[in-house]
Amino acid sequence: MALVVAGCGGGSGAGEPATTPSGHPVAWTYSHLTKDLSSSVVNVAAVSAHDAWAVALTPVVGNVEDQQVTLLRYDGSSWRPQALPPGLGPAPIDEYRLEASSPRDVWLFRSGPNSGAYAAHFDGRRWQQKPAPGGISDVAVLGPADVWVAGGSNTARHWDGSRWTSVPLPARVMQLAGVAGDDVWASGLTTGEEDGLAYGAPVMLHWDGNTWKRDQLPAVEPPSAYQSNSMGASPLALYAPAANDVWAISRLVGDDDNGDAVYAAPFAFHWNATRWSKTSPDACRRCGIPAGDGVITADGMEGDNAGSSMLLSSIHHRTTHGKPRRIARPPAAAGRSGKVTAADRKQKLRLVEITAIPGTDRVWGVGALTVEAHGDANFSRGAIVQYDPHPKD
Repeated sequence: MALVVAGCGGGSGAGEPATTPSGHPVAWTYSHLTKDLSSSVVNVAAVSAHDAWAVALTPVVGNVEDQQVTLLRYDGSSWRPQALPPGLGPAPIDEYRLEASSPRDVWLFRSGPNSGAYAAHFDGRRWQQKPAPGGISDVAVLGPADVWVAGGSNTARHWDGSRWTSVPLPARVMQLAGVAGDDVWASGLTTGEEDGLAYGAPVMLHWDGNTWKRDQLPAVEPPSAYQSNSMGASPLALYAPAANDVWAISRLVGDDDNGDAVYAAPFAFHWNATRWSKTSPDACRRCGIPAGDGVITADGMEGDNAGSSMLLSSIHHRTTHGKPRRIARPPAAAGRSGKVTAADRKQKLRLVEITAIPGTDRVWGVGALTVEAHGDANFSRGAIVQYDPHPKD
């Protein structure tokens, strides 16, 4: 499951700075910066501590509507360009997604309205183009012959090793989290009023290896102060570290009487292998914490979550004690002049995805290092950064 960061700016709730044992601020560190000054890294999949894949996009010279794809692979020491899978070339900008269950089971998907669906699979030796499933909101790769795709509708697609099959669902779903082939969760929203919510209530579905069934969730009611507002739930962000420890986090969103956006406090559901209970996100001690096998970030959340202590973002993370800690920025990198200028020192690190590095407490972040609103000094360098919450110094 890809984890996407919704907010990149500062926030009053970011907490105290994270520090090394000697008191130095803990910051993101550069792992890879593209040379092109009009590029961005849009997706990453971590297979292990020494193996990861990423996708970078660069506008095609003379045709800014098309994007050139660069596939990068991490070998434990550096990121290196790889040959593109068959059938993948410059195309209008759309969403790219990498997912993996092992070094011999890596998928690359493209979906969107502009360039058409695309899928390819890496078996540890080579990439092969595969039939593409179409619109994608989330993917759960459980094995080479067991892949689920959600697309925000009441139909899921399943890959059995040779073809995609459409599987009807009891509700429309956006997010997926797989524990095993017979233990997969899907979250979404109702299409009408439920639990007093005008724009959809949370829905949870479970796959037991044979059928998808809707699970009963505790009711979610708008806070009394917002009873007169039209509200709905944002899609549930899922985190499933074990069969008896599954988390789903959301919040209610809507408009007040003046038409201004309203964001209620986030809430969480927890599955203990017997039932779902409603609780605070703070009860999830590992949510928003680099945890080796997964983190809950701002994936599926609406609005500016940069100040929320439950989330891992580009500017903070939460400790195991529930306290938010600020993450320092990396040092400024050279821009168009080839050296760090005064304008370059105003650059921003804009991350679009953060994902855990398996077997470690570190995470990868991908996006772009940008300078904006500075005329000829503007640039966007694709960036892959790493964060270690417990550096030795």
